[in-house]
Amino acid sequence: MKVGWYVHHHGAGHRTRAMVVARELMARGADVTLLGSGLESDAARRGPVTSVRLAMDAPLPEPATETGADVTVHGMMHWAPLWHSGFRERMTTIARWVQVEEPDVVVVDVSCEVAVMVRLLGVPVVVVAQPGARTDPAHAAAYDAATAVLAPWPAWATEDIWHTSRDATCKDGPDPRVVAVGGIARSPVPSPSETTPGSNGRVHRARGLVLAGSDGFDDPDLPDRITGAVPDIDWTVVGGGAWVNDVQDHLAHSDVVVTHAGQNAIADVAGWGLPAVVLPQSRPFDEQRHMGAVLASSGIAQVVQRDDVPGARWGELVQRARTHGGEGWSTWGCEGAASRAASLVEVVAGV
Repeated sequence: MKVGWYVHHHGAGHRTRAMVVARELMARGADVTLLGSGLESDAARRGPVTSVRLAMDAPLPEPATETGADVTVHGMMHWAPLWHSGFRERMTTIARWVQVEEPDVVVVDVSCEVAVMVRLLGVPVVVVAQPGARTDPAHAAAYDAATAVLAPWPAWATEDIWHTSRDATCKDGPDPRVVAVGGIARSPVPSPSETTPGSNGRVHRARGLVLAGSDGFDDPDLPDRITGAVPDIDWTVVGGGAWVNDVQDHLAHSDVVVTHAGQNAIADVAGWGLPAVVLPQSRPFDEQRHMGAVLASSGIAQVVQRDDVPGARWGELVQRARTHGGEGWSTWGCEGAASRAASLVEVVAGV
């Protein structure tokens, strides 16, 4: 089986998820190629996974910016600039790869334009769903082009975490093409003996981890305010200017986490079953706000939406998270999620 996997270049979550599932597919004998920009820095962690470099398609050249050039095809797409050499090269590279390699399936995570183009080239497409209000025409086109939609969260969360134009039009129940596989964490869930801090018998100060994401929090001063408000915990801050490629060692030695609400961060915290305070950040289509709302309503984590951040009592929030514990994360479905995602890709490919 030959699989192409388009990796969106904004943030780190798309390529992390691609590599997790790619390794599972390769273990089953599949030939997997990642197509994206900025993958060169991940070469060591990709290991044997092949990649194809795509040209960047932004920013717009000055003349186009000044004339207010239509980049959305009158609202049908998200980003299709006219006369942009990088965009043209990006799309033709993908088309050329499809023509030469003849893949059995292409996973798109995520681009409405790529999903539609690959389907027009006659290749089955698996679109990775994103949380939020995805009711616009471009998302509708991508979902229409998909043979299957991979939802990287548990099935019980789909109705509240993911809103599409199909919500009002699907009268025959849930769309069978949408398959919720659970949170795709980057490491298998370890045994309790591996995750219990202080299991060597020595008493230690509690350890906390702040995950601000590759872009950092919307408010760059927030990590300092949080850690300063809870001085009885030894804090490590990861994200923004303190970025690390793999947070697993930090997660393994943490008693509590304060994190943004990106899909991969949530999946990793869920995989380790850690008490958490979740701070949704401003993102397109309100994706993190939707994620936070689901976590709050389910009681899995302490959630502080953006409007409530200024008055947040961080010490109380962290203590409530630790008292509650992280047992609820088991419902996020991380165990076996990568395997279920790989199986969906195989089904679409006809394996």
